[in-house]
Formats: sequence, C-alpha cells, structure tokens
Amino acid sequence: MESWIDDVLSKWNSEGVKLNPPSSIEDIEKAESVLHFNFPQDFKDFYLRANGFNGLDWQQHMFTIFPLDLIIEEFDGNSNKNFIGFCDFLMASHFIGFNKNRAGVFKVYSTEDGEFIAHSFQQIVDKINSNSDLIY
Repeated sequence: MESWIDDVLSKWNSEGVKLNPPSSIEDIEKAESVLHFNFPQDFKDFYLRANGFNGLDWQQHMFTIFPLDLIIEEFDGNSNKNFIGFCDFLMASHFIGFNKNRAGVFKVYSTEDGEFIAHSFQQIVDKINSNSDLIY
C-alpha cells in the first residue's frame, strides 16, 4: 500500500471531498485501450484506491480529479488527441493531464500541447494539494 496515496485520501476525506470507489485493474486496462495510452504506475495505484472525485466534486483549491469514464469522455470530445486530461480547475478553466508524445504532466488552456508542470502523477497531486503556483 502506498503511503502517499493514504495521505492524500485521508486529507481529501477530512476535507469532505466525495471520492468514487476504487477502479478495477480491468477498468484501467479498458481505459488504456480506448485512449491508446498506458497510464504511469502511480496513476494506476491511485485509481485502484479511488476512481477520482464523485459528481465533479473538488478539493479546497477547486481542482477536480476525473473518474476514468470522464477521462475518456473528455478525450473523445477534445480535438487534441495527444492530450489526456485527468483533472480540471474551476469547472474547465484549464486542464491537467498527460501528453501521449511527452513524458510528465501538463496543464492545457485550449488545444495546444500544454506546459510541463510535473514529472509524475504523485508530484502533481502534491502540487495541487499544496496550492503550488505552477498549477494555475
């Protein structure tokens, strides 16, 4: 069990964030197949504990972590097929996610490839929870 995930889930639970039940490995593999993208291990580990936020709830800094079905829905509706968003700020002000062609995590305001902001999913979750200037 990953300590960082325990810490994050505990923090969000104490803040009243509504979390979805865990994803199954089959759910994650299905999403990867649909998206033609392999999620990093820290992302998978997290989603095996919580499938994002329930009902587009958000944490104290107004970021929402998407459930897998919404990740797919957003990808299907986005013209940029290189970007896989898993988070948004203030109801789609901007998105945070992966770029199929570049390692790391990026923030995107429209259809561009995005600005690099973190090396890993764990790192971006830490930046979101600490309200880092890089996430805005």
